[in-house]
Amino acid sequence: MNEQLQRLGTPYKFKYHPYNVVCVSHDALCVTSGGYEVVCLLSVSTDNTITLTREIKTSSKFDSICCMSPSHMVVSTYDDPRPVRMISVDGVETDFEHILAFPKKNYKVDESACTYVQSKNTLVLTDRLAHTVYLYDTLNRTSRAVTNENIQEPRGACPGPGDSVLVCSMRKDSIVHLTINDKILGTYPVDMKYPYTICVSRDGTRLVVSNSAIGVRKLHLYKISPAMS
Repeated sequence: MNEQLQRLGTPYKFKYHPYNVVCVSHDALCVTSGGYEVVCLLSVSTDNTITLTREIKTSSKFDSICCMSPSHMVVSTYDDPRPVRMISVDGVETDFEHILAFPKKNYKVDESACTYVQSKNTLVLTDRLAHTVYLYDTLNRTSRAVTNENIQEPRGACPGPGDSVLVCSMRKDSIVHLTINDKILGTYPVDMKYPYTICVSRDGTRLVVSNSAIGVRKLHLYKISPAMS
């Protein structure tokens, strides 16, 4: 889509239900397929035609996906004792369990999501039903659990301006802005029910939010002001 959210080029039709998408480069995408246990690698041509490059069969059900490095992604799982895992573009799966202590629970679908702040080696995991955002320092092996009256059923998250984190607070119809050291920087209401997924453009000037309200699905594109960044 362009900046007016008009569709461009030729779309790709999935054989599976797509769950979440991440841009791994300017011309490549990765898409999770949840219960089908497949990650699809897609290429985007100069005329915006999307084609399948390869399918990776996974051993877990993946939901959210984000970049950890040029060759590795971080994914959230469901129906799995490992709530967050890693997968390479070559399809190799690895775990954080030896360095991080995650909540002792098997999340169901839509109960958690993850993102990764590469510059600070910080892994973020949302726990929707516990109204909690977990922040994990993967180098120092420390963690923080963030709760706040403005964080109610947190779902999607993404890195924000200045090494911060943006989280969808579903029941508050807002976006919560916090530091990796768990300080709340602000709360921004959005004109939609149940904001669900969120991402920021690579240049840090645009924010996209979508929701999960049945019958009134929305996709919003926002400009990020200098005050926020």
